[in-house]
Amino acid sequence: MNMKNYFKHIKISYTESFLLVISFITINFFNIILRKLLNPFSLHEGIMFSISYAFPFILLFLIISYQIQKNNIFINLSMKVSPWHVYIVIFIMMFSIMTINDHLSSLIPRRGDVLENMYKEINFFLQEEVRNPIPFLSTTVLLAPICEELLFRGIILNGMLKNNIHPLKAILFSSLLFGLTHMNPWQLVGGILIGTFIGYIYYMTSSIMDCILLHIFNNALATIGVFYTVKDDNIISNINNIGIDKPFHWPVFVIGSFILTIGFYYLLKMRKMNKF
Repeated sequence: MNMKNYFKHIKISYTESFLLVISFITINFFNIILRKLLNPFSLHEGIMFSISYAFPFILLFLIISYQIQKNNIFINLSMKVSPWHVYIVIFIMMFSIMTINDHLSSLIPRRGDVLENMYKEINFFLQEEVRNPIPFLSTTVLLAPICEELLFRGIILNGMLKNNIHPLKAILFSSLLFGLTHMNPWQLVGGILIGTFIGYIYYMTSSIMDCILLHIFNNALATIGVFYTVKDDNIISNINNIGIDKPFHWPVFVIGSFILTIGFYYLLKMRKMNKF
């Protein structure tokens, strides 16, 4: 990827977006080396988790910052906040998306050697991390939303939109990349679904702050759910019931879709009235 050309025009193509995410995933593998380097310091496991999570983002953002300064480029990321009534609407919509996502994700098979082992590893990882609530909460609820939104909406989606890629295609493609970085089928669905909604909000409001707040809301509720399941030993119960098929509850999908339709209509109306 021609980084100089990329930052000079602040435009990103499909290929450049993909390569940027591949670079991010590649940097993640250096976490193994990073953990070995940190071992002599005898850091708390929770702190190690936070550092290893932040490391790829920090390194990638340092590279981006260097290119920006080198080429005298200013990337305008609006930190404006939307009107209070807009927040009421988008947070209700976000909750609906989360409910639909939780339901759809639960329908993804967890049987078979690969999926079953992957599912067990994820659940046991969560079980270990909740024993360190402060690092886990600070990373999941604050650090992750800020870093991920700056990368996927602030840089990738923003760059694709400035490259005159159709908004729908840009939103869907950036959301697909967002889902793929989670590297498991359950969060892939959530990454695409929730990422698409947050991407749409970014397109409507042009505010990265709105995206960060929505992401914080999503992760906060999800984290509360994780603490609840661990407290009630539901994680072990979920693992033991891997072979049980989940029913599809149509009311969840219908009610959620109805709320989203009203919300989308409201946001489009606000955009036409130049209220953002």
